[in-house]
Amino acid sequence: MNKKLTLTVAAALVLAGCASGVTRTPSAAVPLQQANAPAYTQFASVTLSMTPDAKAKALDNLKFNPDQLLDHVRRALEAKSLIVANDAALPKVEIVVTSMRVRSNFSAVMWGFMAGADSIEGDIVLTDTSGKELDRFVVSASYALGGLAGGQDDARMGWLYEKFAQEAVNELAKQQPAMVSQR
Repeated sequence: MNKKLTLTVAAALVLAGCASGVTRTPSAAVPLQQANAPAYTQFASVTLSMTPDAKAKALDNLKFNPDQLLDHVRRALEAKSLIVANDAALPKVEIVVTSMRVRSNFSAVMWGFMAGADSIEGDIVLTDTSGKELDRFVVSASYALGGLAGGQDDARMGWLYEKFAQEAVNELAKQQPAMVSQR
């Protein structure tokens, strides 16, 4: 009985230790009927910016690297053939980081999930060539595990960047009409 309880608690902690998701809310820039299913096949570029609040938080979260986050998203888009670098007529993707939190290595290893979660949240904004907003959704990723294996900075941050990229690209790919692979 104790073994089953221990396994159940361990499984619950592992499942609750990492989370990610996408949130869509109808915005003024996107008509309600289009809010859930805009159809874009590819994108011209991907850039990253940070809100003033996120920039202030970045001063306390020096382990957060916006360039690495951008690189992860760019590589994920390229892997699905969603970026066409030489076509300025295509919509652009902008990642607007709105919040992040990164635990110290000591806190993550020593206290694990009790020290809170590392997290990244940002808006994914699609714009046309004139800068008009076509679509917007929120992506979030958090990682609360710790200990010697899961508490190392590279493991935690790598997972966060990868999961954020995966969620963003999966949502962008959902919007695609049935595409034939270009390979």
